[in-house]
Parts: sequence; C-alpha cells; structure tokens
Amino acid sequence: MKNFCLPFCLLLLLLGASAPLHAKTVKVIAGSSLIEDIVLDLTENQADVLSVIKGSTCPGHETLKTTDFVFAAQADIILVHSFQRKMPWLTGMMEAVKDKNPRLTVLDAKGSWLIPEVQKKAVLEIAAILSGVFPQNAKAIDERARKRLARVDAAGDEIQARLAPIKSKPVAAADMQSEFASWAGLTVLRAYGQDENPGAIARMVDELRDKKLVGVVGNYQSGSGTGLPLALELAVPYIVLSNFPGSSDDALDYFSLMNHNAAQLLRLGD
Repeated sequence: MKNFCLPFCLLLLLLGASAPLHAKTVKVIAGSSLIEDIVLDLTENQADVLSVIKGSTCPGHETLKTTDFVFAAQADIILVHSFQRKMPWLTGMMEAVKDKNPRLTVLDAKGSWLIPEVQKKAVLEIAAILSGVFPQNAKAIDERARKRLARVDAAGDEIQARLAPIKSKPVAAADMQSEFASWAGLTVLRAYGQDENPGAIARMVDELRDKKLVGVVGNYQSGSGTGLPLALELAVPYIVLSNFPGSSDDALDYFSLMNHNAAQLLRLGD
C-alpha cells in the first residue's frame, strides 16, 4: 500500500503547485504529433509541447503517465482533434486539472491532415489560437503561418507530380488511409477496417480478385491484421503509410512524412 501511496501523493502535490511560466514560453498539450508539428513550427520551437499521441501510437489506445498530468497542471492550452473529444485520457486529464483551468480547444479541421487543404485549415486555426495565447508573438506567428502555407502548397504540388505514374491505379486501402490515397490519385476500390475477421477478409478477396489491383495500402498506426493477409491472398504488394509524424526516423515532421508516404506509394508503380 505504501508503494502505491507515494507516487499518488506526489502527483497531488505537483498538481497543486503553481510554478510561474517563463514570460516567453507557452505550454501546450497536443493531442497528436500532427498538432505538435504545427505548434513547434509556428512558434519557432519556443513553445513547450507535450504530444499525447506519438507517431508510432494508435490514437485509440493511449494511456497517460504521471508526468503528463504534471505537465497538464501547468499547461496554457490543450489542443485536440475532434475525434479525441470524448476519449478517456482527455476527460480524465481535464477532471484532474480542472482547478487550473487550461484552455481546451477541439480543432475543427476534419479529414486527413496529410492532405494539403486540410493541413492548411489546421495551420490557420492553430495560428489564430496561438496568437491569442501568445499575443507578444502574434506577428511572428502570422508570418510563420504564411510561410508554412506556401510550403504545404509547394509540397502537395511536387508530390502529386511525382505520383503521376500511379494515377488512377486501383487499390484497396485501410480506412485511415483511403482519403489520402484518393488525394494521391489512386482509385480506392475497397476501404477496409482494422483487424477484420477472416470471413470478411475472404469476402474482400472474392470481391477484388479480378479487379487487377496494384496493391494494398495499409496504415502504420492500425497494424497489419487486415491489409497484409489481404495482399498475400491477392498476390499484390502491401505498402504501409503513416498518418503521424514521428513514426520513423525519415518522417519527423509533416513534410518529411509526406515524402516518406510518397516513396511508399511509388512502389505500386514498379
């Protein structure tokens, strides 16, 4: 009982602490590494950011550590995706730090944040929020946002040009990658869920066997429980894309993640 009480009592003490923030530092809890990437870019790495969902983690299976609650007690803002609104980690965190009253904002940008138009909506929304919390840097944040928007447009154009060889080619894709695969120019004949049962996979094989698929597009954060057996049964390549920066050493931010995913997609043209 003593071993359990010590860290729990320490947590209560830390949550009650009221250490002042540095004048030029904003503490931000980001619901994912996608949000973290934008915040760090717009603040030129001046913000202190805790990303709850890491790049290699499934967004539906995140658990918090004691240090996360300690950070939350000192946070200025909490930025989350709309799908995270009712997740247990968020409701538990908000209950634990309700006396500190950090500003919780559920971001409106919906759809795949990999797609440039959605990414730009997220950038503009986060820039407006940061400018409100960080007014002394509002002008710099606006300038950084405009630069990022231009980079996003350029990256999207360059990647779509690179992906011309696979345009309109038919694939099956994980639910969490089907929207991005369509933006990339592929024809998604079938979207599938995570860990479909064997009967469902068998039915998909029958449905797709004569469709001349060039491959199956999996989602890194969802695992390979459906996509890999489907690709093996259809004797087509299985490629894996990621939705979040930080999933590999060559995909540490939005732009390198887009390049990483484009390289995987081009394997379908071999």
